[in-house]
Amino acid sequence: MKRLAFALLAYGALGPAIGKPMASCALGSDGRSQVATLSSRRPIADTAIYELQLGKGPRRALFGSHEPDDSRGLDVRVRCTGTHRRALVVMGEFMSAGYPRGVVITAAPHSRRFERLDFAERNAPGWLYLGKKDKLLVFPPGGRMETEGRYLVYRFVNGKGQNSGEDIVDALPAARGYQRIRLGPLKKTGA
Repeated sequence: MKRLAFALLAYGALGPAIGKPMASCALGSDGRSQVATLSSRRPIADTAIYELQLGKGPRRALFGSHEPDDSRGLDVRVRCTGTHRRALVVMGEFMSAGYPRGVVITAAPHSRRFERLDFAERNAPGWLYLGKKDKLLVFPPGGRMETEGRYLVYRFVNGKGQNSGEDIVDALPAARGYQRIRLGPLKKTGA
């Protein structure tokens, strides 16, 4: 009995340092492989440090690896979505920025590598378009003054890394040549 009480006390003291899983998303087309896991640790008031583990890799701070508090977030929302190709979407107020920011994680079907798309907008992204040459992250109207009634589109050219440009358009981009994934609505994590 004393051992059990000690184990529970030790876990209570170490649990926040180790981190608790908030969301897990199988991104592989088989529905099991390439799992991305979001966890939180070191809660203070309504905030926690958020970490991301891709596959069997190490758990790392969601934003930046130099200062863990850059990944301390408030009002963090998350969703795992998609059918053939899946995506994990994370968005919230993080200490490293004075505005909402987030990330979309997918897995490339042929290389089986994880792909990361970072964004910083008031609105959560609504759609992800996956094409052979690029990816489009589409935000619904109203996040910025100039997008009132119009869609904001981040373009990520495959193999080039992060955002390769943005456009403001009057309608959702055509889905021809893309697989379109509906990303919203995001759910609050409750960390």
